[in-house]
Parts: sequence; C-alpha cells; structure tokens
Amino acid sequence: MNREKTLIKKTVVFAIGNFGSKVLAYVMVLVYSNFIRPDDMGYYDLILATVALLQPLIIFQINDGVYRYLIGGENENRQKILSTGFQFLCLTTSAAGLCFIALVWVYHLEYAGWIGLYFASMMFFTYLQDTVRGLGESKVYAFCGILNSLIMLICQVIGLMVLGLGVIALLISMIIANVACIVFLFVWIKQLRGVLKYGLDKVVAKKLLRYSAPLVPNAISWWVVNSCDRYIILFYLGMEFNGIYSMANKFPTILTTITSIFYLAWQESAIKEYKTSNRNEFFSNIFHRYYVLLFSLCMCAIPATKLVIELFVATEYKSAWLYTGFLFMGAMFSALCSFLGLGYQISKETKRSLATTILAALLNVAINIALIRFIGLQAASFSTFAAYQFLFIIRLKHTKRYFTLAVNWKEFILLGGLCLVLIGITMLFDSLILCIFLCMVCIIYAVWLNCALIYPLIKRLRRYSA
Repeated sequence: MNREKTLIKKTVVFAIGNFGSKVLAYVMVLVYSNFIRPDDMGYYDLILATVALLQPLIIFQINDGVYRYLIGGENENRQKILSTGFQFLCLTTSAAGLCFIALVWVYHLEYAGWIGLYFASMMFFTYLQDTVRGLGESKVYAFCGILNSLIMLICQVIGLMVLGLGVIALLISMIIANVACIVFLFVWIKQLRGVLKYGLDKVVAKKLLRYSAPLVPNAISWWVVNSCDRYIILFYLGMEFNGIYSMANKFPTILTTITSIFYLAWQESAIKEYKTSNRNEFFSNIFHRYYVLLFSLCMCAIPATKLVIELFVATEYKSAWLYTGFLFMGAMFSALCSFLGLGYQISKETKRSLATTILAALLNVAINIALIRFIGLQAASFSTFAAYQFLFIIRLKHTKRYFTLAVNWKEFILLGGLCLVLIGITMLFDSLILCIFLCMVCIIYAVWLNCALIYPLIKRLRRYSA
C-alpha cells in the first residue's frame, strides 16, 4: 500500500507541474482558431513534427541514458554523467546547427531563424528536464513545467492578440519560455553548474550511448506512428487540411498530458519496484486502475469535444471534431503501450522494443496511404488508432518476460466497445443536446467506475484541508 501511496504522491507532484498549465494551453487552442488560418496552423504543426523527428537523430536520446543512470543509484559518477551528457549534447547540437545554416543558405525556409532557435532551445530544455528528474528533484521539475507554460502562454497572448504576429508568435513564445527555464535550472540546481568541470568522459559516453542509442530507431518509429500523418496529409490533401487535422490533434493532448504525468511517476516507481517478489501483483493492480481511468476519460471526452468545437472554435476548423474520436482512442492505447514498454527500460533491454514499434509504424503508414484517397482525414486518425492497438497487443505478449499482468478482458473489451459506440453516435447524430446528455451519462458512469480511486483522494484532500 505504501508503494501505491508513493506513486500517487509522485503523480500529484508531476501533475502540479503539468496539468494546470496544460489546461491553460488547451484553452489557448480555442484562441488559435480565431487568429491563425488553417494553412498557417498546418505549417506550424509541420515545424513541430519535424523538430520532434530530428531530436532523437541528433542527440541519440542521450537524455534518456542520463536519466536512467542518474536514477539507477550510481551516485559516485553523477557529476561525470552530467558533464558527459551535457557536453555530448553541445557537440551534436552545434553540428546540427551548422548543417541547418548550410541548408538555409541553399534552400529558402520560411521563419528559418526562429525555427533554428526553437530547435536549439528545445534540445537543451528537454535534456535538462530529464536530468532534473534523474537527480530526484521532482518539485523543481514540477515548478519548471509551470514556469515554462505560463511564460509561453503570456507571450502567446501578447504575440497573437496584441501584436498580431501569427505563427511567429507561437515560435517566439516557445523560445522565450525554454530559455527562461534553462536559465532557472542552471541557477537553482547546483549540480548543473559543474557540467563543464569534467571533460567528455569516453567510457561514460559509451555506457550512456549503449543504453540510449538503441532508443533512437524506437523513437523514430514512435514519431512515424504519431506524426508522419502530417506529411501524408500534406502530400495527398494539402496544407489547409493539415491545419484542420492539427486542430483535431490538439484536443487529445489533454488525455496525453494526464497519461504523461502518470508515466513520469510510474517510470520511477516501476524501476524501484521491479526486483520485488510481488511485482506482478503490484503492476497488475496499477494497470487495471490505469486502463479503467483511461477508458473513462475517453468516454467523457468524445461527446464533450464535439460540443466544445461546435460552440467555441472558429468556423474554418468546425470539421475537426470528426477526427477526434479515433485520436482519443489512439492516445489511450499509446499510454498503455508506454506502460508495457517500461519492461524494456527496466531491464535495460531497449533494443527489444524496436521491433514492435517498427511494425506499428509500418502499419500506420500502410493504412493511412491505403485509405486517405477514400475517407480523407479520417484515414489519418483511424490509422493512428489501429497502429497503437496493434502495438498494445504485440507488447502485451512480448513483455511477459519482464512482468505478467492479470487483465479482466471482458471489462477491457466492454469499455473499448462503449468508446467505439460513442464515436459512432456522435458521427451519426448532429445534435448538441444529445452530446450534453451523453456527457452527463458518461461522467456519472466514469465516477462510478473509478470510485475506488476517487474516494481515497477525496479523503486525503479533506484531511489536508481540515
């Protein structure tokens, strides 16, 4: 029970740093729709997708290696790990920067300067975030998440609503927020100030890369499942449709945020609990609560998103709700795949995760290309859902060598079926009153399903407020 309490505490800490600020970001999506055209939104989304692809290729996921070895208890080498990881990051990012300058010199790229600055700031911010987590500074990580989001949102409001800068406002906002947090972390975390104290230790670098390098193809495969849709849409349908799909993708980010918060806490707990004798029982209990919560959130989100888009989003983006149902389901199965994928990380057998992710990536591309000419944007959302569902099934079998989960499959299939029924109903019946009714029913059902999780949280909140 103490292990579950520890997991809850860690989840709450990470939630403080992510959830509140991400809700504000969710509200800003509604603002975007009134100040940015679909084709501009499509270009902006393409920038983010491209940076996400290049990041693992350039830094070789060294941030994951640093995090894993910092949290693994190798305290005597911590400063060497920090220094080696940071200097490796500086070298690879500098080399990438020179290549980018050469590319821009030959080919015209709109907003090239801002894209380059965003890319560099994102590399360092991501690395330092994982480093701070590895050092056990969860509260600093949480505060940094709040600081980053608040600065970004304030800058976006000024840039979009006051200065009318359009897409440039979004890029500048992210750069300012990332740089501010990088400075904050260097000032606040003493260990980071000594990253240049030691040289790049080749032995440490090899150890880190042995762990992190196999994650690169895996990260790229995840990118294919998550983001290659943008390029397929651009090729077959055009930039404007990419903007509409981008808007549809913004809504499942609420679910993704919740799952990423849990994953950060669960990753730490799972690594520490892996060698205990009753890990299968512990993992099964957490997995059951997790998938019930995820299905519940999906059921509530499917009708609610249609309601929000119809009432608050600009006319050019109204059709976006049609694609959110399968995207929510995809986000849910993605979270379950990440849960199962921890087995590879815990055992440090990261190479084994690659095959499953590549298969899912290939399936995603194949379904998307096969269907996009017939059902348009729905092909992108459905292929994402299908790929993650396939990956979940494969990983469930594959990870039995690390831990065994006892799953109530009747309950699992029933909840999944209810989500698919809700997607069908919202597509067939164009009624906001029906959406409101479905939202109310789903919320009541979700509370009933998760009462075992909600009741202890309410008791704890009452105890703190008393």
